[in-house]
Amino acid sequence: MSNANASQKCLPETWLQFSADPLEKILTGYLVPFLILFGFTGNLLNLSILMAPGMKTRSNLLLACLAVADMVFLILMLPHSFANYDYFVHSYTFRLFYVRTKTHLIAFANWSSAAAIWLIFAICLERLVGIRHPLSVRYHRVYQTYLIAGTIIGLTFLLTFYSHISYFCHHRVFCNGTQPHALCMPVSEDIWSKPFNNTASTFHKVYVRWSLKINAIFGVFLPTVVVAISNAMLIFTLRQRQKFLSISIGHGTKTNGITANGNVTQSAAQLRLEQRVTLTVCAIVSCFIITQAPSAVVNLIGGFVQHSAPTWHKTMSILTTFMVTIGKSLNFVLFCLSSANFRHKLVTMSKQRLGGKKRFRRYSMDTELNTQLTTIQTPYSSRNSSDYRGQNGVAPANKARLSSLTSNHPRYMPLDTARKSLLEAEKTLL
Repeated sequence: MSNANASQKCLPETWLQFSADPLEKILTGYLVPFLILFGFTGNLLNLSILMAPGMKTRSNLLLACLAVADMVFLILMLPHSFANYDYFVHSYTFRLFYVRTKTHLIAFANWSSAAAIWLIFAICLERLVGIRHPLSVRYHRVYQTYLIAGTIIGLTFLLTFYSHISYFCHHRVFCNGTQPHALCMPVSEDIWSKPFNNTASTFHKVYVRWSLKINAIFGVFLPTVVVAISNAMLIFTLRQRQKFLSISIGHGTKTNGITANGNVTQSAAQLRLEQRVTLTVCAIVSCFIITQAPSAVVNLIGGFVQHSAPTWHKTMSILTTFMVTIGKSLNFVLFCLSSANFRHKLVTMSKQRLGGKKRFRRYSMDTELNTQLTTIQTPYSSRNSSDYRGQNGVAPANKARLSSLTSNHPRYMPLDTARKSLLEAEKTLL
């Protein structure tokens, strides 16, 4: 009886809201959708250029994997953004979907974020090796890069899997089946608020508690620190290589010019190429550190405090999540600002696609005109074929008229000119 009465009861407006924090409503509800649209489109363009023919280097393959991870994260943020709008709050379909999948959406977002962090670290290491040992690029095998990316994705999935089972949610539908609602309790807490009791096993509780701490260290904080150190080493190596490049070019100029010294020319070109790639990586990694480091600190604190966190911790979580979303949306801008080769490739690809559409329209118009010419010529070429036949099976008069109709005109011509010519030919034949 109590369950039946509860299902008939309608929840007040305040209970229907998924979030009562005004800061979250502004940042996640109003600003994040634009960041998602901009970031997803930009990462899609990055992916199309990085995976273009002739662009599949080791760095570009890892950057392409990073773009996919960022796109997944942005897509998973979209339902959380919709949850701040009254239209979706009162939608039965959205509420039913959101209350049943919110925990898993957060878990998959944590997975993609952890994978992106370790992919950034792999990109930093690859650039350090590439700029210090440029010839190592020749020994690159594509399967090695895919193996690295697959290992990162697999290990980070295991690292963040606990997020799927870290909460136990009580689902119920109120107001005569029109208001789906859920109350989620953390499994790691021994005592829940009444009337609920934590029935999870001891192994389940211990697994979630330790996984939360391990993920805070190895999934967020430690890789962020290591990436910051690697980026500093990368910038230092880049500056040292710039000095070496200046000395090499100066030495080659003094010895009858760089063009006369083929070895110096080839080495200088290789160094410039490595520097351009490394500069782009430094820009992306620096932006990542700026936007990700605050989140790493907040997650580290959250991994070692109770779930009943203070208000300032919840506010900082909202701010840092917003900063992470900004960082994942700026990759396209960073590519355009730091890489002339990327800009050139983007412009070239855009021109090719626009030019392809123009050529397709022109081909369609020419085909239509050719079809019209053939359609008009066919009746006259076969009208008297049964009455008059010459040496080749065509009446001599018709053959002469047909050749005069077709031989004096090019295959393709303006449509108005073709119509006038056909009308004059028709008058002659008649």
